Amino acid sequence: MHDRLSRRAARLIGRTAPLLSPGRLAVLSLSATLLSPAALAQPAARAYAIPAGSLESVLTRYALESQLMLSYAATDVAGKRSGGLNGSHDPASALSQILAGTGMRASLQPNGGYLLRPAPGADGAQTLPSVTVTGERPETAWGPVQGFVAKQSATATKTDTPLHETPQSVSVVPRAQMVAQAADSLDQALAYTAGVMPLDGGALRNISTGFTVRGFNVTGSAPLYLNGTKLPMNSLSGAMEPYDYERIEVLKGPASILYGQAAPGGIINLVSKRPTAEPLREMEVKYGTWNTRQLAMDFGGPLTEDGNVRYRLTGLGRDADTMVRHINNDRQSLSGSLEWQLSGATRLTLLGGWSRTDNPYDVGKPRQGTLLPNPNGAIPRSVFLGEPGFDRFVVQGGHLGYLLEHKINDDWQVRQNLLGYNHRANSKSMYMMTSSVNPANPARVERLAVSRDDTDKGIALDNQLLGKLRHGRFEHTLLFGVDASRSSLTRDQAVGLNAVPIDVYDPVYGSTPTLDPARRGVDRSRQVGFYAQDQIKFDGRWIGLFGGRYDRARTEEAPGGDKQDSHAFSPRAGLMYLFDNGLAPYYSFTKSFQPTSGMDFGGTPFKPTTGTQHEIGLKYEPPGVDASVTLALYDITQRNVVTSDLANPGFSVQTGEVRSRGAELEGRASLNHNLDVVAAFTLTNARTTKSTRGDEGARPASVPRSMASLWLDYKLAALPGLSTAAGVRYVGRQESDGVTVPGYTVLDAALRYRLQNWEFALNVKNLTNKRYIAACPYACYYGDERNVMLTARVNW
Repeated sequence: MHDRLSRRAARLIGRTAPLLSPGRLAVLSLSATLLSPAALAQPAARAYAIPAGSLESVLTRYALESQLMLSYAATDVAGKRSGGLNGSHDPASALSQILAGTGMRASLQPNGGYLLRPAPGADGAQTLPSVTVTGERPETAWGPVQGFVAKQSATATKTDTPLHETPQSVSVVPRAQMVAQAADSLDQALAYTAGVMPLDGGALRNISTGFTVRGFNVTGSAPLYLNGTKLPMNSLSGAMEPYDYERIEVLKGPASILYGQAAPGGIINLVSKRPTAEPLREMEVKYGTWNTRQLAMDFGGPLTEDGNVRYRLTGLGRDADTMVRHINNDRQSLSGSLEWQLSGATRLTLLGGWSRTDNPYDVGKPRQGTLLPNPNGAIPRSVFLGEPGFDRFVVQGGHLGYLLEHKINDDWQVRQNLLGYNHRANSKSMYMMTSSVNPANPARVERLAVSRDDTDKGIALDNQLLGKLRHGRFEHTLLFGVDASRSSLTRDQAVGLNAVPIDVYDPVYGSTPTLDPARRGVDRSRQVGFYAQDQIKFDGRWIGLFGGRYDRARTEEAPGGDKQDSHAFSPRAGLMYLFDNGLAPYYSFTKSFQPTSGMDFGGTPFKPTTGTQHEIGLKYEPPGVDASVTLALYDITQRNVVTSDLANPGFSVQTGEVRSRGAELEGRASLNHNLDVVAAFTLTNARTTKSTRGDEGARPASVPRSMASLWLDYKLAALPGLSTAAGVRYVGRQESDGVTVPGYTVLDAALRYRLQNWEFALNVKNLTNKRYIAACPYACYYGDERNVMLTARVNW
């Protein structure tokens, strides 16, 4: 760990004397602070717990924790060891203890930093070019990203790994991008990400979140992940709030090697905001279209003088309507975390969150009048086909967990992650009986009423042993883990078939349906997995990623359901090569599995549905440029898909198969500190390749063949503080039950102005107010009309 930090710090500024010039040091984020009068005053004493190790690693750790600038000659510290630093110290006292017995001394410099050099008379004293180590914290997989270009991620490996050294495609949406685009839902946050498509076009973002990745639904039986741990399996557990997260990451392709049962398209992992070393205070106010009013806050910092206890508290309240009458978008959420450095080797982080949503469900609109012609014309976007006095959707709940880390020594550590959750959802909705209007009266649709009360709860525990080994020209990062999870979903559901039809052009409300007695269903699941992974680096250029996982899972349906036991082995292998010019070609092979409930006509339980992926790609990080480009070609085959048993009506067989092949190109860049660019292009050829239903060759719903997007964000040098941005999103045509959903192109724009610690923003989505169908999985959903958001944000 210390060696890695030292290499990063050295890499940030190099190892030559010219980099110590004021012009280059000004690039470092802390330079302005270090040169301010307040910074020139010596910091107060604080507590440290830095273990003994190489002098370079101890100095790097001290620079990161103290936020001081240290300069020294590389050869002066090479081969030397330090006894570390423990207790409360001011800078002079701390450096005295760190340098004890090394023959080095520290001299305070005019900029507030320290110059380290051999003491007079010490062996080997000479004048050489210096290394400067600053208090700028390098990016970690669980921390904030500086700008739009992430460098690290743990979603693909569960270790803090450079994205450029990961032989699999991973997309990271950092907080800076979410802020710039005013993303208030997951579908908005992922709108500029290659290969990702909302199941319903984002129309249901106020109550739920569903996505396809690489042609497969990744949020059905395998839902979202929070800090690498699976969240509730219930699709009605409520939408997630982007303001609560530091980054949103998408791992493309099967992920069962580390996460157990998962869809073959990949997973979406939400990374929570973590406690900060420095005080953080932010307030944000938004006002916009559909009478949207939102207040948000984000606070963090140390709770003790020594900084060993830190916190983060994030809250949001929103009162808003939507473009559909009688459907609102109200939400309250609160998230917090507490980090406690128990010792120099042990750290405990508590994380929790609570949210409440109170919004009716948008049942969509029939195909005639939206996607298909209707003699009465187009159905207005604002029409609500439910009952204002009946329809409602209330979900509230929370999660609580911890992350425990203990370093055994410089190379080995153990980690334990636990997450428990409990969500309750109460919904009443009037649904369309079919996706079409009444043939005898094309202005009317038949309706049915559904009432559901769901309780979704569970707990997940992940134990990990992480270590590093070096021999010769080989470096190994080893990961061994055992995880287990239990979850249950209790559903009380009632249906009423006597609902009054409604006119889709001139709706008359007031009908109160009669519901049948509720029926209870309980779904339970358990999973235990054992996994091992080896990340190999040879000669600093070759990267190998190998691992495997064995899972045992049980699913149970009650009452009267079957218990079903499944087991699966999921391997992964990857290889890549790092060229000096920043190019890194790679290949990877991965597998996934998902338990499948039920049995065939002969009483044989179904096997798990499996997925395999072959992926080849090329990653590019141009030297000296804050940019990253990934090109990926993939081939995914999903087998053991359940399809109809033609010989035994009412039963199913596992002879179905779905194949998805495609290409993704995604690039991000922050150029000259003025221009941020996000670009993506996707081609997806997903088809049912084996089926008994006569749908071979059909494309899955909500899977466009092509997508493209571009976001340009420019800071005007001539007008300091002013930024402008523009984006374009293209989604190609989709297929839905033999009907084609046309493609569409939407424009977005933004204007921001920063004045000291204030920022004001104007964001416009769907700038031209284009009318389009976002998705038509069953009912059809219009995309959002033009909407404007004003934001005022202050940090102090």
